[in-house]
Amino acid sequence: MDSRRLSVVAAFVVSCGGAPRDDDEGATLPITFTTSPSPTEGGSSSTNTGDSSGAEASDTEKLDSPPSQPAVGCEAIDFLFVIDNSESMDTYQQALAEQFPAFITAISDAVPLGTNIHVGITTTDFDDGCDAVEATQSCQSTASLTEVQAHYRDPSVDPDGGNGTQGRLFEYAQQRYFELESGDDPAPLTEWFSAAAVAAGESGCSFEMPVAAAGWIADPANDATNAGFLRDARALLVVFVLTDEPDKSVESESVSRQRILDAKPTCGGDACVFTGGLLPTCVPEINQKLWQFLTAFGSDEPPWGDIGATSEYATVFGDALAVAIADACEDVPIP
Repeated sequence: MDSRRLSVVAAFVVSCGGAPRDDDEGATLPITFTTSPSPTEGGSSSTNTGDSSGAEASDTEKLDSPPSQPAVGCEAIDFLFVIDNSESMDTYQQALAEQFPAFITAISDAVPLGTNIHVGITTTDFDDGCDAVEATQSCQSTASLTEVQAHYRDPSVDPDGGNGTQGRLFEYAQQRYFELESGDDPAPLTEWFSAAAVAAGESGCSFEMPVAAAGWIADPANDATNAGFLRDARALLVVFVLTDEPDKSVESESVSRQRILDAKPTCGGDACVFTGGLLPTCVPEINQKLWQFLTAFGSDEPPWGDIGATSEYATVFGDALAVAIADACEDVPIP
């Protein structure tokens, strides 16, 4: 894990009650973007060496030149917010909506000017119209596998038609996702997202399946609603989960991971996916399925915070996360 992600994780631990280290107080994380020097025209150096004959630089000078680096850097970022829409989520949806404007402004400032950004929402619901009440104990479902399977409707064979269910994008104000470029006025996006996050509501099934939702967002079975949202080459996918319950997805987290990677064959694997979330603290503590998914893309400790600490959302969902995402954008390989 690079230093910026470590700093972000430390900030989130502080937000959940940990004490900051003395040497971290007041520290800032400068944002830098590395670019390779452009070759001069004709392949010769324009530097005046003081030799009127124009002789090439000595072998020693050549050895001192920095080695070439692989070309990296994203041109686009796709933000997928997986929002729990079951009963009890109103307070958390409101808190997310309130903090989003500051976050998207921080993102726009952190990434290179002109980076194309998509923002979309899906829910944790896989059974539109479900009225079952599901309980958890020790951060796991108390329902039998048969009961859980009854509320997992595979969108490729049994689409339920719900708005934002089964890994489909949530449509709000006739938009399935919002597009802008860094440097644009973020006000229209923040207005749309803040309203859409709350409009997702609390009528969803209590068998929450955020891991499955993240995977199905990338599956061709949902192209009717999702086509155009997810990009491949030089595009970073950011999956951010908001849920107050552990995951109950029927399939393994590896299935969802593979669906995402299959949709980004050109980009370059794990380096093209960034994860994080606001979660129950028990999810990482016991390595619950949701945590297994969030750590499945090469990060031992993705940025996360306690969903119950609504007063601390600004710490989690703010500048530190924006810097970490900008850093991940820098590392996306160029095919």
